[in-house]
Amino acid sequence: MEGIREKGRVIELKEDIAIVQMEESDRCKGCNLCKKIVNRGNQIEAINEIKAKVGELVEVEISEDLILKLSIFIYGYPLLGFILGVVFSYFLKNVFLKIIVFLFFLVFFWITGFRKGKYYGERTKPKIISKI
Repeated sequence: MEGIREKGRVIELKEDIAIVQMEESDRCKGCNLCKKIVNRGNQIEAINEIKAKVGELVEVEISEDLILKLSIFIYGYPLLGFILGVVFSYFLKNVFLKIIVFLFFLVFFWITGFRKGKYYGERTKPKIISKI
């Protein structure tokens, strides 16, 4: 499956992984998904199969599957927690208990989504496909 292709410059090498400073495109401005997973701005880790060197301009392919799965973890899990919190707290009589149950579901699913997203994002990396 073909993915999204973006340009960037290799700024660091770690064995077969390259840290790539991505050029900010219009798609990146609206997404910010990589900034939520890794606190590096628009730097990503990519598999360096073509042995690009530091300073080279490269094209990186990011799987659309990866973006979809990470989006589900980052945005879908908290939404699910919100919905479950509303549903379960609806059946309770005590207002304090309603708030506690709602917050529990929301926070639990929010933390779980970010942890799963980070775990999955660290194990499935984009690939450098060519030098420019």
